[in-house]
Amino acid sequence: MSDDEAIARVRQALHDLGHEADVTIAAEGTHTAEEAAAVAGCALGQIIKTLAVYVGGKPLLALVAGDRRLDDRLLAMRFGVGRKQVKLATPEQVLALTGYPVGGVSPFGMRQRLPILLDASLQRFSEVWVAAGTPNAILPLPLADLARYTDGEYADVAT
Repeated sequence: MSDDEAIARVRQALHDLGHEADVTIAAEGTHTAEEAAAVAGCALGQIIKTLAVYVGGKPLLALVAGDRRLDDRLLAMRFGVGRKQVKLATPEQVLALTGYPVGGVSPFGMRQRLPILLDASLQRFSEVWVAAGTPNAILPLPLADLARYTDGEYADVAT
């Protein structure tokens, strides 16, 4: 899938939810949260890192604030499994699960619907930025809309 097709898939998914996406494409890329925050002109914590994780062998997405790190201990406790049962998806698994490459994973327009956990620390912001399907495309979204559109559940998953 081309970058244009990936961005179009995100836009269409949001359009179907009644939201018109204002996608920013950065020539220099938004591979890291720091790069994305510089492009967006926002706080590092407002950038969402969308991480595909397997917990007890089942995939989910963890949407983590850019200034935090996913904590496998917190995920393990939440699901009542050992820490070794929490594994980040490989780049190949990420692409297979979501249809997007690492660094460009959007919670919208994915290949399959996955459970979504929202880092509870995101609640300090009214607006956040998510990837728009490629490692150089991002878009702003009110946090309340992100939670509603994804059926995401707030959880303490990051430190």
